[in-house]
Amino acid sequence: MKTPAAVRLSAMYRRQLAQHATFKDEAGWRVADLYTSADGETAAARRGVGLCDASASGKLGVRGGDLEPLVTALTGRESPPIGRAARVELHGAAALLCRLAADEVLLLTRPADLAPVESLVAKTAGTVGCAHVTDLTSAFAAVDLIGPRVIALLERLLPLDLSEAAVPPLALVQGELARVHAIVLRWDGRLPAFRIMVAREDGEFVWDSLRDAGSDLGLTLVGAAARARLNGEA
Repeated sequence: MKTPAAVRLSAMYRRQLAQHATFKDEAGWRVADLYTSADGETAAARRGVGLCDASASGKLGVRGGDLEPLVTALTGRESPPIGRAARVELHGAAALLCRLAADEVLLLTRPADLAPVESLVAKTAGTVGCAHVTDLTSAFAAVDLIGPRVIALLERLLPLDLSEAAVPPLALVQGELARVHAIVLRWDGRLPAFRIMVAREDGEFVWDSLRDAGSDLGLTLVGAAARARLNGEA
């Protein structure tokens, strides 16, 4: 008898089941694909706020005193300053390189790109000195917020200035969102968009907090199908 392959579930999986989400399997994760329809979810996000579970994205933590030569070896350019992110390509895989501290970066990848990117980073780290790579994918719950009313929502939960002057695209801040520590990355294009990462054990609580705070702002749950359509707008 063949043993079923193991599937990873996000911290918000029970909440998505309760909303009768339709799921798909992607790179070893069970991902909410639809709640109602891709057309309806996309249109609602364009009017208000779309909330999407992004926990399946790859998250690699890299720490050490030799981050600068590591980033240069990987990307051919300098690391972004602390509090900023940069779009990079690592052997054909698109990634976001987020500089959290002088000795720490966080690499965000598509789910399917995690393994090859981790292999490349670990191999390169072994040639530059002090740099250690840790797969943090399951350690963090992540959500994407997309839409014109995103900042109005976040201002209710995060006591920070999120204006574009204070937090421009590809800037990141850390603070308490709904009283739990969060990493908040702004990556908007035509639509305002933020990615929020919290410890996995806080994921369900933050999901509920965002839904409650956005109930009068047109917040809608967005699955992977609608999220793919919004990619070009955020």
